[in-house]
Amino acid sequence: MDKKQNKLGLYEKALPTYLTWEERLSAVKDAGYDFIEISIDETDERLKRLEWSKKEKNQLKDLVLKLETPILSLCLSGNRRFPIGSENEKIRCRGIKLIKDAVDFALDVGVRVIQLAGYDEYLKPSNKTTQHHFYQSLVECVNYAENRAVMLACETMENDLLNSIEKAMVYVKRINSPWFKIYPDVGNQTATGQDIRQDYLIGKDDIVAIHLKDTKPGIVRNIDFGDGTVDFASFFRLLSQIDYQGLFVIEMWTDETDASFKMIKDAREFILDKMKLSKEKN
Repeated sequence: MDKKQNKLGLYEKALPTYLTWEERLSAVKDAGYDFIEISIDETDERLKRLEWSKKEKNQLKDLVLKLETPILSLCLSGNRRFPIGSENEKIRCRGIKLIKDAVDFALDVGVRVIQLAGYDEYLKPSNKTTQHHFYQSLVECVNYAENRAVMLACETMENDLLNSIEKAMVYVKRINSPWFKIYPDVGNQTATGQDIRQDYLIGKDDIVAIHLKDTKPGIVRNIDFGDGTVDFASFFRLLSQIDYQGLFVIEMWTDETDASFKMIKDAREFILDKMKLSKEKN
């Protein structure tokens, strides 16, 4: 981390939904970020992005080139609506198709990493059957992505199934593909009481991107940076020690007002200050 500054991106949902893509990319660039992470969540509006025509996707690519602000990652949280471990075959197949469609979308717009939500089930209880379906579905999706050279990476969640890198590593090792890795969320890990140092040492060779957000015990959303319990300075020192060279994405949510533009700048400055502080204490 000391040799070269890791690329720092911004989660799309940090900005108001009323923005056009040109305005959104411009705001990300003006705030000093290196790239944006696009969201494909469970809403109909964002799911329909995977049905865009070639013309619509090319228009987005043209804006990326014009504004020199790439879309390097995709947060695929739509599987909360269509979990790939569901005992309902129709829902499970829809979730698998969602991931495959996201792979095709990534190819067309230049996305490098697709973050998968580590849920076998979201609203319903997890059990041995849903966990089995989850693994089998993952294998199918990873094979599809591998054939197209698109990286899939599993996020560490707030659930018992995948709340740590150590648990995610079980799937990484079983599937054993260079195109399936881990995308941890240090906020989720902190909120669920994980041993951060031990967890990152276990998975240090299989981490391709990291979500940065502040959290409190049991609360994983909408905590302002500095108001939570994530020890960012110590975290960045650890990443320097394991020579982490992957992506960072600041994850935050907009209040749907123009105040968001200042908030994303403040968040970036907060993180850069913590990175600087971690180097001073080395």
